[in-house]
Amino acid sequence: MTRLFRPKWLGGLLLATVFAAACFALGQWQWSRYEAKTERNATLDRNYRADPVAFDEVVDDGGVRPGADWARVELRGTYEDDHIYVRNRPNEGVYGYEVLGLLREDSGRLIVVDRGWVRNSPESAAVLPEVPAPPQGEVTVLGWVRPYERSLGRDLPAGQVASIARPDLEGVVGEDLPGAYVRMQLETDAAGQEVDSGLRPLEPPDRSLGPHQAYAIQWWLTMALGYAFVILGVRRELREEQEPLGPGEPEPVRRPAKVSRWDEDDY
Repeated sequence: MTRLFRPKWLGGLLLATVFAAACFALGQWQWSRYEAKTERNATLDRNYRADPVAFDEVVDDGGVRPGADWARVELRGTYEDDHIYVRNRPNEGVYGYEVLGLLREDSGRLIVVDRGWVRNSPESAAVLPEVPAPPQGEVTVLGWVRPYERSLGRDLPAGQVASIARPDLEGVVGEDLPGAYVRMQLETDAAGQEVDSGLRPLEPPDRSLGPHQAYAIQWWLTMALGYAFVILGVRRELREEQEPLGPGEPEPVRRPAKVSRWDEDDY
């Protein structure tokens, strides 16, 4: 094993160590993504079908409170007359609009409710599709709290936004909004009858864990690959030195070792 201490193989060991460290870090990164999705699913399992709570129990001005994502809430109020349309939203592989209602509570607070999805107009994506008006009178909305999205900074026609971003929505409605919006599950009128919004329900939340766990394990197993190449290289070098020469085969010419000028001073 003393051969491993030769400069060539020491360099190989150094590169193998750097490679192993990089593989370890990549494995840790993939594992953290796996853990984040596992934690997301645990939150979904806890909140998605739980009994509804008051909006203010799970939302403050800073957003959805920790551990309260997808908490079910119940709201009561009256819808404003107009919808807000969120462009370029996919649903089962088809693009269209998500339709946002503006629910005015008795306190005067305005809460954004994502009521569902509608396909693009057959005329063009620039033409708003026909959507039934929000129900009149007081309604009760059951849904899930969701954090706002990132603003895409796009200028769109009046009543349209590119994402469900708080500053964009506040610019449309002209007033402050609470720290989260609500994704509607169902709504009922004052008589307790379910309201047909005429919209397609949104896709259920993503629960897939993805390939991150497998990728993490693969990266960690790959850590030994660099060292394996070094060992194979040393073994090959030893084997070539020990192979007997064939008849008439000249001995390999060995280059003299380089002598540094400090070594020359010793003579």
